[in-house]
Amino acid sequence: MPKEMLVVCEANFSEIADKIRETLKARGAGPLEIDRASLLFEEIFFRAVGMGVPEMRVTIRKRLGDLSLRLAFGGEERNPLADVEAQGEEDIEAYRSLILQANRTKLSYSRKSGENVVVVLVHSAERKQVYYMVAAMVLGIVCGELMKVLASPGMVEFFDVTVVKSVRTVFLNALSMMIAPVVFFSIVNGITSMTDTAELGRLGGKLIGLYLFTTVVAAVASVAVGYALFSGDVAQIGTIDEAAKGAAPNVSILAMIVGVVPKNLVDPIIKGDMLQIIFVAVAFGVCITKLGDSVRILVQLIEALTKFCLRMVTMIAWFIPLIAFLSMASLVLHVGLESLTMVGRLFLGQVLGWLLMMAVYSVIIRVVGGLSPLPFLRKILSFIPVVMSIMSSNATMPFTMKFCTEKLGISSKLSSFSIPIGSTVNMDGVCFYLSIGSIMLARLYGVELTGEMLAALLATVIALSVGAPGVPGGVFVCFTSVVVSLGIPLEAASVLLAVESVCAMIRVTHNVLGDIAMTSALAGREKLMDEKVYKAA
Repeated sequence: MPKEMLVVCEANFSEIADKIRETLKARGAGPLEIDRASLLFEEIFFRAVGMGVPEMRVTIRKRLGDLSLRLAFGGEERNPLADVEAQGEEDIEAYRSLILQANRTKLSYSRKSGENVVVVLVHSAERKQVYYMVAAMVLGIVCGELMKVLASPGMVEFFDVTVVKSVRTVFLNALSMMIAPVVFFSIVNGITSMTDTAELGRLGGKLIGLYLFTTVVAAVASVAVGYALFSGDVAQIGTIDEAAKGAAPNVSILAMIVGVVPKNLVDPIIKGDMLQIIFVAVAFGVCITKLGDSVRILVQLIEALTKFCLRMVTMIAWFIPLIAFLSMASLVLHVGLESLTMVGRLFLGQVLGWLLMMAVYSVIIRVVGGLSPLPFLRKILSFIPVVMSIMSSNATMPFTMKFCTEKLGISSKLSSFSIPIGSTVNMDGVCFYLSIGSIMLARLYGVELTGEMLAALLATVIALSVGAPGVPGGVFVCFTSVVVSLGIPLEAASVLLAVESVCAMIRVTHNVLGDIAMTSALAGREKLMDEKVYKAA
């Protein structure tokens, strides 16, 4: 769409302001966006006039779905956004400054080619990141296929080891660096925003109840789906040691509960133990709430640190399309394009489980939350590529909390502790992976699955899914303990390594969407959601 430039001065300000409103409406801006843009345009223009600017050129631009106003004027350097500080409660300039302060993230100033340029972001495209992600994935597949044909084995190894693994390690390390601070400060901030500790306990109990309910449903459904997929004749690839059959997995619910309380405040951060971090954050949050106004400064500090951590993660997120490109290229090089489209029954089982649980989530959102699940189903489509590229429930938490607040209208005080807790205890996707993968290997190694074995598998899957680490590769470690419990050789688990990356994309996405769904249901029930935002297109 072509740019449109207008020249505004004091004499024609009203006429140009009306013209801007009409143009913004024609280009798809909403009423609130138009009102905000008009107000910001007025404030910036008259601040510039006060600095001696006689006229200003206004350009309305739309790029990749982003709609913005570009305000340019010549002369010496004069920044209308500088020193935006409120001076006094009764000062008219204070009120005008507050308008700019409240919308500071939508404003930017630069000096280009001898001109002063202020940009007002009117509308940010929700799907812009999705376009980048899809384009990066497609380019990655093409690049991987070309390298398989044109590049030497040495070049392929250099690309995979030196480029892909190095860049991905740096990216994941940067995210991991922020996981503990984001979880800790978000939970504390969410709790301190609730002045009533009874409300906190009530919401926490309902939240855990919802998470455990979906986990049990997912575990039962996963065993049923796995058994159905691998019933009948299945070609065997090996045999098992009868003496090892039925060995108990190394799972202890008691040890998990006792281990929630750390010996000191440093170990949880160093070890990345999310259950311990959540425990400490909840304890700190409740204590601060009990102290009341005497620690108001601490509450403000925690709120500021929460914003800082989320901003850091947003900066790291700029590199997600690059990671998606490199990951897809590496996946094609190692697995092959044919294998990407023919992963087999394990892949099919995870997809079926995902679809089945999405139906369960939709019913819960309707029954528990009293909301239509259609906005939820529609909006999560734009969020799925982000989760699939990161492949980590923990690393996705900051983006998940932001999505819940900005796209679904969920109160930040709920999402700030609901999502971190869900990323630790709500692993519905893990249930399907563990159950279906274990049943598949059992059949491939000739293990006869009795009712007792299936019941033991069900209990094991529930326990492991609750305690599974939400980091890349963490679930595979849990999977090996289930395999051993069935008497299958440990090395048999390597059968799944070829498709682990593809399965992880589905598994993690399933986990995260379950967290969002249960948070949405609870938000709807407790009136902690802006339904206008939830229902907005």
